[in-house]
Amino acid sequence: MTAFLKTKRLISILSLLFMAVFLSGCASGGLLDRLSGGGEEGELGGAPVFSDAGGVSYTAQLHGVEKDALREILRGSSQLIALEDRLPRSLGALRRRADEDVERLKTALKSEGYYDGAVDITVTGKSEPATVDIVVEPGPAYTLAAFDIEYVEEQPAEPPALSDIGVNLERPARAPEILGAEASLLRFLERHGHPLAEIEDRSAVINREEKTMRVRLRVAAGAEAAFGETGIEGAPDVKEDYKRALVTWEEGAVYDEEAVEATRRAFAATGLFSSIGIEKGDQVGADGKLPMNVQLSEAPPRSVGFGAKYSTSEGAGADASWEHRNLFGRNEKLRASLTASELEQSLGFLFKKPRFLDPGQELTAEATLKNRNTEAFDEQGLTAGIGIERPWRENWRLSAGIVGEYTYLKDEFSGTTFQLFGLPLTASRDTSDNALNPTQGTRLTFNVTPYAGTGSGALAFTKLSATGSAYHALDEERRYVLAGQVRAGAILGEETDQIPANKRFYSGGGGSVRGFEYQSAGPLDAQNDPLGGRSLFEVKSELRIKATESIGVVPFVDGGSAFDAAYPDFQEDLRWAAGLGLRYFTDFGPIRLDVAVPLNKRDFDDDFQFYISIGQAF
Repeated sequence: MTAFLKTKRLISILSLLFMAVFLSGCASGGLLDRLSGGGEEGELGGAPVFSDAGGVSYTAQLHGVEKDALREILRGSSQLIALEDRLPRSLGALRRRADEDVERLKTALKSEGYYDGAVDITVTGKSEPATVDIVVEPGPAYTLAAFDIEYVEEQPAEPPALSDIGVNLERPARAPEILGAEASLLRFLERHGHPLAEIEDRSAVINREEKTMRVRLRVAAGAEAAFGETGIEGAPDVKEDYKRALVTWEEGAVYDEEAVEATRRAFAATGLFSSIGIEKGDQVGADGKLPMNVQLSEAPPRSVGFGAKYSTSEGAGADASWEHRNLFGRNEKLRASLTASELEQSLGFLFKKPRFLDPGQELTAEATLKNRNTEAFDEQGLTAGIGIERPWRENWRLSAGIVGEYTYLKDEFSGTTFQLFGLPLTASRDTSDNALNPTQGTRLTFNVTPYAGTGSGALAFTKLSATGSAYHALDEERRYVLAGQVRAGAILGEETDQIPANKRFYSGGGGSVRGFEYQSAGPLDAQNDPLGGRSLFEVKSELRIKATESIGVVPFVDGGSAFDAAYPDFQEDLRWAAGLGLRYFTDFGPIRLDVAVPLNKRDFDDDFQFYISIGQAF
């Protein structure tokens, strides 16, 4: 009987210990104190009641711990170390801080499986600063000998194996891993038809002779449930049928928490809602179904945007846009954009209808009225097209369509009106982590567009292009990022002088090879005006350095050229430039300022080029 009482008392103590570990953030040593307002002299409950200026300075050193991981956990749990720059009022206050640290460090040791650990803290105040020696003897790490799961009432049809919930026996009995396994168990049951599963009781018993721990859970899995009737509340401007189409589960299907999360992601991806809440019922009905409820708050459907840029060769420019993201109540998007610069003026409209004939498919239609005046050509024309875009495999998107162009082009010799029809085919993949300031991932785009039409005669050619960008952070804080881009293109089927000037490849300028004038890195006429080419090759590299939270420095090298041949001719010299950029980081993206100098400068090239815009160069 005495042994039974001792065991029962031990179980109770261990249960309280696990609860303490949980409340302390798995040995963080801070959450419990913040909740309770504990700590000496108000230090952990908010602002200190004493001034740093008149306190007792000290240095704290941790001894006796060889394992780096455990050492860092203990250092993070010690308030003596954390508050070293917040001086206690007196030597007595310092000793009280040390006394509190003893229990804090013991709790941290136990959370990592060291149940025989000892902590001794010595405060020596004979000199200034005082010295605090924290001596820790961890002792042996206890291993997890058993993790027993007992189901009360009904046992699930597919109970999880220990490996399914991340339990590895004979490993250190760490509280974070044990508590994590408990959470994984509930998630497993939720994914397999038991949405109301809960832990009824838990216990952990240690064997000091064998240096082991045995964990036992009593779990109420509840009856297997299916999705019941789904209610949707809020966002009245979004059509009911569209909202219901975003729900990924079907009534009567076995409850699966993954389906709930997939539905949450589907609603979020629309951009129509400012908040999304999905709640399950309190109990399973007599029919075995669990009612569900989706609560939505609608985001503003309209937005406006503005941008500006400047470069030495292209001059100043600005653009503005207006967008409606819920035009007819089913997430239809209409975007109007206006661009005005010294070289180009355009007015464009873009319409997108999601879930067109298929849940993952999108209909796009666009039209652009454009006027361009460059050194290579003058252009006035109208372009209109329609297409379909859909996902393909992981992170890939495919699009196909038809486009028509009516354009008047004038070069130094003559003017010609072109009528062209094209069939653009595009495959793209984007795994980057940010649209305007990526630090990790890649972007790939491949385009093939056959053209046919009339101008000075019948035309038939195919334009191919490929662009790849890669971003790699060199440190965990992502303050140093390597960025690179390769771009290539080719036009097949016609000679250069037969291809409309606005369809040829050009290189040089702020969006191309910085350091050279707009369109000037390629074939030129006798007056050094750009002619454009049938092929293109460009390469760019940057080291993006975040010097402060708001300022970045970017050294870069660009190279490239357009070629008269159908494929890039690497026997011809590429134009190379190097430069230095500054970035000012804002909530809407980085403001870019680049200065580039041509490395293989020609007689007519400027000594440098200057660029200002929003967003990274690529």
